[in-house]
Amino acid sequence: MSRPARDALQVAYSVLARRDHFTAELVVKLGRRGFPAHEVDEAVARCGELGYLDDARVAVRFVEQYGLQRGWSPRRLVAEMHRRGVDEALAERAVAARPELAHQALAQSLARLARREADDWWTLPARKARMVSSLVNRGFEAEEATSAVLELAAARERQHHATDD
Repeated sequence: MSRPARDALQVAYSVLARRDHFTAELVVKLGRRGFPAHEVDEAVARCGELGYLDDARVAVRFVEQYGLQRGWSPRRLVAEMHRRGVDEALAERAVAARPELAHQALAQSLARLARREADDWWTLPARKARMVSSLVNRGFEAEEATSAVLELAAARERQHHATDD
């Protein structure tokens, strides 16, 4: 005897038990599993009523995880949340709620890049340019990225000379 198919609400619970999702992400996942639109809408509405779906809460966590821990720029965070179906204004509010984000994300991202580079990266213009390029690709402004790389390079140079004395 075959098992009955799980309904959209059961699948939604299962998906949300693994991690928080934006509403649009849950809609896409349920749709990919072949549920009709009306069942998806009902499941999403019920999850919202129960407090399992809250795009504002998930946006704040997203900013903390990807911005503060992984070093994503504010611009990249907004773009990624928008790509995931979050209203751009909501994404911008979540980022704006953390004014220290831009500085901390840049420092985090730069530290990650520096760990991957050779010990004397600051002496090689091509390596510094590559770091700037990597930061720009992560969504930071070119001027801001250049300044941060040059400041870190100068600090490394001072440390290097201090150990030579």
